[in-house]
Amino acid sequence: MRYLKFILPLLLVAVIDLLFQLGAWEFIASPNSHAGMSIAKKRALLDPEMAHIDFVTLGSSRPVYGIDHALLASTAAAHGKVHANISVAGMHWMSLGIITDWLAVQHPEIQGGIIALSVQDFMGPGNGAYELGIAYPFHRYDQIPWMSEHVGFDRNELATYGLYSGLFEYREDIRDLIQHPQQRRKSLKYFHALDAKHVLQTNADETSNICRLQLQHRSDCEKAATLDAEAAEKLKGQCAMLPGANQPRGDWRAMVGGAETPSPYLQKARDLIQTQLRHLTWKTPPIIVLMPMHSVWLNDALPQAAHEWALSILKPLQVEGKIHVLDYTDLFNGPDGTDCTAFFDIYHNNVSGRERLMQMALPSLEKILYSTENQTNATIR
Repeated sequence: MRYLKFILPLLLVAVIDLLFQLGAWEFIASPNSHAGMSIAKKRALLDPEMAHIDFVTLGSSRPVYGIDHALLASTAAAHGKVHANISVAGMHWMSLGIITDWLAVQHPEIQGGIIALSVQDFMGPGNGAYELGIAYPFHRYDQIPWMSEHVGFDRNELATYGLYSGLFEYREDIRDLIQHPQQRRKSLKYFHALDAKHVLQTNADETSNICRLQLQHRSDCEKAATLDAEAAEKLKGQCAMLPGANQPRGDWRAMVGGAETPSPYLQKARDLIQTQLRHLTWKTPPIIVLMPMHSVWLNDALPQAAHEWALSILKPLQVEGKIHVLDYTDLFNGPDGTDCTAFFDIYHNNVSGRERLMQMALPSLEKILYSTENQTNATIR
């Protein structure tokens, strides 16, 4: 009996952790957290209003802002179909796989969709421990080994403990609720009132641009504050991610050309990505849309031939007829750099950029999604 005072608390913690893994916290999770954004999508996907879905869009914050989800929804409706946007900021290969597996069970009627990515998404198998929050509301316990292939457990990084523990995954969210209960209540009231179609078929609009900052190279980040201090402050975090002037870019040209073998890390990324895309069994092969990128990434930050590396991963799948590819990476780039009117920061397109992208992409998207001849044969573009 004397051991009960030690065993019972452990059992209680284990039961609470299990409840968290089963979704007990989801109703009060912060809508502004990574998990909260996924939970909002999950609730909308389970709403009777969205009982039938034909096509989906998946991706990170780039398509959240850069794709016209309302236009895709209305285009689908004109063809008697339903298109839902499930893009969530921070989504990467692990969370993408968990969500598509969940959709296969909850919405087996889905015929196909758009997976909107960027060149950067092909440089590794995971997007950091915060991606666990995006996947968590959709994951099953038996998927943990697969998740760990993308975001590995690190005993020195508490965020990775969320792989195995619901309490660890939501620990920051629990703390935030305790510290700001009224703010959480107001936020939940607002987001819970949104109908499913609003969550899955409307746009995130940003009309500002970065022209005043004159950003074309990483060195321009240092000058930006003298041009527009407020706008430069918003880009401070993104500029910090660019390598410094004394940090050389990698060079993948020999690797892409076949003269060098990819590193084990890149081989793992390539193999996981290709396996994951082959695993999708939609009637219409998925459309991989490579979103427009600011040239500061392509020319100053990413390894040389990073774009070609991404295409080399996709090429075998194109040949097999497993995917369609629409590549708009350089849509807003030219000899003089990037068209600043298309971006509101160095990651995301604004409304103007979105409209121009959709003007280019919609005819191809509409043809692939709604033409029966494309439901078995993928295209290379």
